[in-house]
Amino acid sequence: MRAKLSLYFPLVLVIFHIIGFVLFTQSDSASDLTWFNLLLCGTLVFLAEANLKKAAIIFIIIFLGGFLIELVGTKSGVLFGNYHYGDVLGWKLFGVSIIIGVNWFAIVLAASNVARLFKVPILVQAILGGILCVALDFAIEPVAIKYGFWTWAGGEIPFFNYVTWFGFAAIFSYIYLKSSAVINKTAVWLFGVWLLFFMALNFI
Repeated sequence: MRAKLSLYFPLVLVIFHIIGFVLFTQSDSASDLTWFNLLLCGTLVFLAEANLKKAAIIFIIIFLGGFLIELVGTKSGVLFGNYHYGDVLGWKLFGVSIIIGVNWFAIVLAASNVARLFKVPILVQAILGGILCVALDFAIEPVAIKYGFWTWAGGEIPFFNYVTWFGFAAIFSYIYLKSSAVINKTAVWLFGVWLLFFMALNFI
């Protein structure tokens, strides 16, 4: 049943993001639904995994790991630079939006499954996954700043933000790829949908 339903997940992603794009063009308050978008995307990607028990373990690792990384990052400024979260992404714990853990999970699985399309060793796929995560972050950052997802001190994004993103994303990607051998088509679609969605928002 779940496998049959997952066939429609990419369509749900496309329709939801088309509606989201239209809402963004009409009102800045549309960004208040971003947390729901992340929750929906993370849930669909999770449910599209072949083995939910393994997926649950991966989710916990990436969710907690991503949240802790962001916590250290916001408190110290060492990992990514000096930044803080706004109120758009919903509830926060110690100043970090809780949904950001889901964001890490969704981005890593999306990039990793695109990387999996290349028939190369897992280590190379993980490195490619890290690169793809950074590429997606390039598209997300201007939108995130514009709509108040988070704010950078001085309005400048440090270069080492992307370096750190690559490092942790590649590690998470490797952990995920080692645990799962079945491609997640919903995650592949999510990468494409997010890339187009955020690139389009950069032009409005």
